[in-house]
Amino acid sequence: MPQNSMKHEINKSLWKLSQKTTPLSNILEDEIKTDIAIVGGGFTGTSAALRLAEAGVDVTLVEAKYNGFGGSGRNVGLTNAGLWLNPDDIDKAIGKRYGDHLHHFLASAPDLVHKLIEKHNIECEALRNGTLHLAHSERGLKAIEKRAWQINARGGSVMVTDQAATFKLTQAKNYLGAIHDMRAGTVQPLEYCHGLSVAAKNAGANIYTRSPATNVIHKDGKWHIKTPKGMVVAEQVLMATNAYLEHVLPAIKSTYTPLYYCQMATSPLTEEQLKNLLPGKNGTWDTRMVMRSYRTDASGRLIIGTIGNIFKNEAPFLTSWADKMIADTFPQVGPVKWKYKWAGRIACSKNHIPNLHDLGSGLYSVSGFSGRGIASGTAFGRTMADYLIGKISAKELPLPFMPVEAVPFNKIRELFYETGCQLSRAYDHI
Repeated sequence: MPQNSMKHEINKSLWKLSQKTTPLSNILEDEIKTDIAIVGGGFTGTSAALRLAEAGVDVTLVEAKYNGFGGSGRNVGLTNAGLWLNPDDIDKAIGKRYGDHLHHFLASAPDLVHKLIEKHNIECEALRNGTLHLAHSERGLKAIEKRAWQINARGGSVMVTDQAATFKLTQAKNYLGAIHDMRAGTVQPLEYCHGLSVAAKNAGANIYTRSPATNVIHKDGKWHIKTPKGMVVAEQVLMATNAYLEHVLPAIKSTYTPLYYCQMATSPLTEEQLKNLLPGKNGTWDTRMVMRSYRTDASGRLIIGTIGNIFKNEAPFLTSWADKMIADTFPQVGPVKWKYKWAGRIACSKNHIPNLHDLGSGLYSVSGFSGRGIASGTAFGRTMADYLIGKISAKELPLPFMPVEAVPFNKIRELFYETGCQLSRAYDHI
């Protein structure tokens, strides 16, 4: 992606503009040797670095911009359990044994996130009062009832709220019910990622920012990661760039389809407005094919999101679409003004299940979180760290290592997603 376009994606990001902490800044300007190198400073990379440093491993992380620059610092901020897929569909895709393992692994992932926040005193507006998956139609209601049953059949404890209870929690019109998942919550995602990186640094990890990997090669039995001004020489490497892999290892990039999620946010609303807007302070999203999300932050800003790139030809319908959605969904709030607009990329794997790759000679990759990156990325980073130091075996990983296989017709798939989302917005605008 051209540099100016990437910059445009985040020029009005609420999470970046409201960040209270100072991003780590440390450019790699030497050649250093390390046991394990990590490429990418998002949730996965910083979680792995923290786990390795706490285990006494010499670990070095290189990040192209600042930690959380990519999807980690631009998402909705929901610490959800599980994947978008229903548990039964996961079983069909990877088999019952791994399906059960992955389900329980991700069901406990929000616990890990919130325990890390507490342990390391990460100031990130963390709130754990459950998320709401809203049913926008009778079909959507049946879908969430089916999903809830499958989750609970595997030991979960989510509940389906009826229309009245859903309205009480949200004040949102036109929703027939919701899954209320008390395992989950909300965070300021960029602050959470920053907190992980600071915790990793404090534990002894070497963290380098503004140091993009421009080449990754295996030479003389070691991995050499070239950056513009330096070099990292490592025994093992974990690629943790997700949808923001730019210059190296194109085979990994072919295993997922980049998909955008965009958001808009207001200035802090009045107390009167907030009485009629998500009084339960839950993070929410709905069952529409082109879903939309609603939440507030600690300062009382309204944040609305949907799939698609807000800066695609300036996404002409998005602002008027958002105005209409608020008028239809929260009519008592009244008109609002949108102060922040931003977008982030999601790595959508072929089957919506994360990609775990052993690329040989100590090179590994995790990607394809398909929009469920906060809890999943944190948990996979930690687990891959345990695997790299021999604390667990490959059989104990929540997923098997899979061959690197390109998504068929990937460019067409990417175009289909984006065009469909923009057309949906135009239709909703009518």
